[in-house]
Amino acid sequence: YILLFIVTITTLKVAGQNHFIGLKGGVNSTNITSSNFFSPTDSRKGLTAGLTYEYLFDKQCSVGADLIYNQRGFTSDVVFTDNLGNPTGEKNTTTFNYDYVSLPIKTGFNIGTKLYGFTNIGVIPSLLVDAKTTTQTFDADAEYTGNETFDVTNRASKFDFAGQVEIGGGYKLDGRYWLFTSFSYQHSFTTITNSDYFANSTIRHNGMALTIGLKCAMTKE
Repeated sequence: YILLFIVTITTLKVAGQNHFIGLKGGVNSTNITSSNFFSPTDSRKGLTAGLTYEYLFDKQCSVGADLIYNQRGFTSDVVFTDNLGNPTGEKNTTTFNYDYVSLPIKTGFNIGTKLYGFTNIGVIPSLLVDAKTTTQTFDADAEYTGNETFDVTNRASKFDFAGQVEIGGGYKLDGRYWLFTSFSYQHSFTTITNSDYFANSTIRHNGMALTIGLKCAMTKE
């Protein structure tokens, strides 16, 4: 559907309209919201990078779609206790990594000429391509012995659907090439859990991303 949308609108010939394609990349910091996950969680720092497409009309309003590789996840710490239930100061850290191919679809508003700003709102359907859980291992004396990694790609829910808000700005290098940077926040509506994966919990991704990119007008202004 996204490819059909892009092909359709790129065939339109309307005065004052522009089509842009480009590359973008950056870092994100993601965590989860959960109804009853077993311990507090910390964020994962990951990569977000890929292709971007934008259709600008009336010099201000736009619609667009991206194709990006999107790393999400979180870490969880379980604190060890002694026989009396007192914390020993040791903990077991488990890392949950979920990598997606995402197709953000958005609409927005642009303002400015040479130096410009923009804001977007949209949705992000995503397909899980890799999911791994890494936990620390200990011997009978609670001494750290290493890490053990489990592939849970076939257990976690394959599809994720999130909402997104984005603000940013950029600089028009000339009539064709535009440099831009943006900050976005996303929150999933769906849960990564199912009957085979944390069946008694709901776990939804959320996070922030900082990106930079370069886009090129298909027709020069």
